[in-house]
Amino acid sequence: MSVKEQLINDIKFLPEHTLQIISVLVEEFVMLHSKTKESLRPVFGSGKGQMWIADDFDAPLEELREYME
Repeated sequence: MSVKEQLINDIKFLPEHTLQIISVLVEEFVMLHSKTKESLRPVFGSGKGQMWIADDFDAPLEELREYME
């Protein structure tokens, strides 16, 4: 019996919540091993618009005023 066949037989007896966890793990392994070196390269600008910096980012904090004097 192959490893794949043994896994299929073993999975039949697992509870549903365990199957959900295994499903997530299998998906992660498939994604990890299906990526090529080309797809791992960063795509510059792909995060545009996903974050922002507040207008008062550099403004002094009231909580630290005594340390800045």
